[in-house]
Amino acid sequence: MMILSNILLGALLASSPLISPVEEVWGRATRLASLGRHGAADTLARSQTWSRAPEGLVLRATIALGEFADLHHPERVARARVLLDQAQADLETDTTRRGRWLMMLARSQESYLLSLQGKEFLATLEGRKSASIAKELLEEDPSDPDVQGVLGGYYFWKAQVLGPLRTVMGGDTRAEGLRLTREAISAGSPLREVWRTSLLWIRFERREYGAALKLVRQALDDCPGNRIYRQAEGDILFRLGKYDSALETYRASWNEYAGLEEIPVNRQAAAGNLARIHFAAGRQDSATAWLDTLDAPRYRNTVPWLPPSLVRELAPVRKALGR
Repeated sequence: MMILSNILLGALLASSPLISPVEEVWGRATRLASLGRHGAADTLARSQTWSRAPEGLVLRATIALGEFADLHHPERVARARVLLDQAQADLETDTTRRGRWLMMLARSQESYLLSLQGKEFLATLEGRKSASIAKELLEEDPSDPDVQGVLGGYYFWKAQVLGPLRTVMGGDTRAEGLRLTREAISAGSPLREVWRTSLLWIRFERREYGAALKLVRQALDDCPGNRIYRQAEGDILFRLGKYDSALETYRASWNEYAGLEEIPVNRQAAAGNLARIHFAAGRQDSATAWLDTLDAPRYRNTVPWLPPSLVRELAPVRKALGR
């Protein structure tokens, strides 16, 4: 999920326990996925002789979950579940660094899958298991970007969710989480876009909107056409009070998702964001029109998948408009 020359690939991935040919395919496949070419990424991964080995299973699960986040084809979650179950079963007794590294990533993706299904408590437990492996691996190699990425995200979000309780439950690890995540994206991991997305939302959560905007625009330069980054850009522009730019971004997102999603969740999320931005700008008629689009009966199946934060932030808009 990044732009890297093949010449630099081996040097920048020196910390990875994957052998060079596997590293290269991971880089190519995740690059395709970052450009929205999920089918091509999956085809590349499945064509490898090691596609049924843990390296292939974890990569294919990561691609499937990325495709679901972008295009919401329900089968992709089911596919990721099968692949991750098989990978974790194969890795259960593998105590090599490679085995533990792959188990760390498998558990990290398992945590993400559970969060997509709304199983936040189970997702947290799985994230803790992944972080536990990452702590051991970080002691062995402090420069491994994927270990840094897993542990950085866990340190930040665990402390953020705990709120005031963080002082008595492991301390405030948010600054360390930010540091590790920043270091993760400065290296050449094939999973760099995963860690860049994590850093983006850490910046957002810290209300560092200027830094978040710079980060997402760099990401769009690297991954042109990435629809998830486009929506993130719109959300950040809205937070910065740049309503016209935010509206333009979300209109583009609405059009980009036309006809692509089996369950048009991201398209409807764009409609919801257009409603709240128009409302914030004092354009109540336009806000009402976009809420009508969001609430249309033909889109009822998207409701359970809409981001909880968007649903929450639309509540006062609905109340004010009598919707």
